[in-house]
Amino acid sequence: MILIIISLITFINCDCIPYGIRLSLGHYYSALNDINNYMTLTFNSQNICLDYVVQIITVSSIHNIQVNNYQLLNMTDIYKDSENMIHYETYIYDVKFGQFDGLIEGKQYTFVIFWENTIISGPFYFSVPSKSLNYSSKFIVMGDLDSNWNLNTSKQTFDWFKNQITQTTFYDGIIYLGDMAYDLEDDNCIVGDNFLRNISLFTSHFPFMLTFGNHDSGKNDEFVYIRKSFATPRISEYDNQIKYNDFYSFQVGHAYYVQFHPYKIAYGNKDETYFNYTLFQMEQELRRIRLYENTSWLIVYNHYPFYCSNPDDGFCKDHYKKMKQFEDIFIKYHVDLCLAGHQHTYERDEPLAYNKIAQFDKYENNTYTNPKAPIYIVEGAAGNDEIMPDNIYPPKFYTKFQAAGDGIGILEIKNETHLYFEHRMSINDSIVDYLWIVKTKIVPDDDDDKVKDSIPIWVWILIGVGVLLIIALVIYCVLQNKKSKQTHDEFI
Repeated sequence: MILIIISLITFINCDCIPYGIRLSLGHYYSALNDINNYMTLTFNSQNICLDYVVQIITVSSIHNIQVNNYQLLNMTDIYKDSENMIHYETYIYDVKFGQFDGLIEGKQYTFVIFWENTIISGPFYFSVPSKSLNYSSKFIVMGDLDSNWNLNTSKQTFDWFKNQITQTTFYDGIIYLGDMAYDLEDDNCIVGDNFLRNISLFTSHFPFMLTFGNHDSGKNDEFVYIRKSFATPRISEYDNQIKYNDFYSFQVGHAYYVQFHPYKIAYGNKDETYFNYTLFQMEQELRRIRLYENTSWLIVYNHYPFYCSNPDDGFCKDHYKKMKQFEDIFIKYHVDLCLAGHQHTYERDEPLAYNKIAQFDKYENNTYTNPKAPIYIVEGAAGNDEIMPDNIYPPKFYTKFQAAGDGIGILEIKNETHLYFEHRMSINDSIVDYLWIVKTKIVPDDDDDKVKDSIPIWVWILIGVGVLLIIALVIYCVLQNKKSKQTHDEFI
């Protein structure tokens, strides 16, 4: 009996027990359309362990996948020549699930993790979202979360997730709007390590599609810990010409989601190459989506709000001015919704264009019909010890609704014409605000040519001049031919 207990204790303390189990959507949902990468599963261990097997369980079959990919994250080595010394190592594993592993879009599954022929983690349920245009998708939206619980400010949100999982509620994923752990590299990365362990409560069930916030930058401003720790379908993975590898986009159902990371721009860095390339990257992707994808809805998210109501934060004063060129292309390509965090409250604003309320056909019962510019939502109230305002801010002329206290958003794409968003309070799951966007036209008629052709006006001028020259040449030739014939007749 004593030997059994000793063996059990040894097993429990084993450095090969995986932790920080987290799913993300794979490159099947990006432009790559890789059927072997519906999902990417990532987890950590304290030591190097080479015998992990992930088992995917369906109603009629079991698929075993050997885990072969791993990397050592050695933060000690990264900071060895820095005044910010850190002592931390962890091993990170990832494995891709796909069509050949028995997965089918729109279906639910369970997975467990084996090590040395023993289940050491799981079971975890999850679902595979569909790209079918008939599919109604449902995402959790949140940001600015920690798990330190010194003040218990985020505990309500973790309890909310626990209730959702107990009820086996399915979501297609989590759109995470940046800032986590507060901060990931604090206390020799122990804060970040604990955060990975704690969020696996829900990231083991719902794909975690994050953007980076300022609290994720690390001590050297290089975002090393977060880049290494989370998998997303980054464009740079299949296009090595891409310099800034944090950009990615993905499609689920009738919506395309585009994530970008304008950290340097937000904090006034004058790196023009970075700015121009980020802008170019965004426009190329929005144009590609509107030209070649059949999706109706276009949603953009990052950490930093273009518009917000906090009078003490410069982002709420003039950040939209820094981002004007991005706003230009958001309007040009008919972005429907812009999501951000950073402010630790919930805020829903009017459709906005250049700090003015944009036109819409109708607004009634929290429903906008055919807004002519994006609607902006701040969803940074998941809970953290840094600061959680007790009250809402004085509203600006464009502020439609605010809420203070721990909360999360739910985004549902019902079909090609109806989008629904709601904000729930974590403490009691009550819905305190909601929004409908209704489209009677997928792309407005007056802008169809701009989106589909995107041919500069000077090209049209050259074409017109060319046509006129050809017509003039034809007329000249006809007249010359008549004149020549007339001279010939007179000679005869």
